[in-house]
Amino acid sequence: MDKKVTTHKTIPITTSSEKAKEHFEKARFLVQNGINGNPVEHYEKAIELDSSFVRMYNFISMYSQDDSIKKQNHQLAKRYKHLVSKEEQMLVDATEFRLNNPDDIYEAKLFELTELNPSDKYLHHSICFLLFRKNPSLAIKAGKKSVELDKDYGSGYNILGYAYINNNEFDKANEAFDNFIRCEPKNANPYDSKADLMLKLGNYKEALKLKQKAYKLDKSFDWIPEEVVDIKAKIDSLTNK
Repeated sequence: MDKKVTTHKTIPITTSSEKAKEHFEKARFLVQNGINGNPVEHYEKAIELDSSFVRMYNFISMYSQDDSIKKQNHQLAKRYKHLVSKEEQMLVDATEFRLNNPDDIYEAKLFELTELNPSDKYLHHSICFLLFRKNPSLAIKAGKKSVELDKDYGSGYNILGYAYINNNEFDKANEAFDNFIRCEPKNANPYDSKADLMLKLGNYKEALKLKQKAYKLDKSFDWIPEEVVDIKAKIDSLTNK
């Protein structure tokens, strides 16, 4: 009898605590959807419940904007890496490579991981996030895959939209942001994202409406009032020419 070959389709989340896993998933939702909740609270609770939670440490090291936090959490992920699955170990190795090669624009190790986990929309999102500025055309490849896997994956459309902007594909960026709005109409971030595209295109009146709607939905987007002042000033300057 032929041996059955099993291919993992999503990366496991190895943890000793089901509650820790729930906090990981909540933090991931907040971060990837651009919702200004409190992911740090979920980070801390997850790690309090499982101090060897490799996936949580790796996620923080991947998405943090602070280099010292990236490195600190990566070291913790490395310390406990022997406790987790092959796929999670590959995530840690990919982070190690990125930290040592900050100018890399290919994320080959993560693309290798997609071959083992082809149906993990979060993995494709992460690749798009890491590359949307450095290599937007390759980011688009990953971003498109994430939303093919889940046509209602709002944050997948969001990061794909920014990759399209950086690749000068503005019509496709607009379509992506419209899909983000479709998926999450009560979230402020889709409107803020589409407003960024409108600003790029010089459509200031539409950008103003979208920024105002975003701020009405979520007052924690506290950078918007200053942006609104600048946009109104731009509209006035163009009107008075």
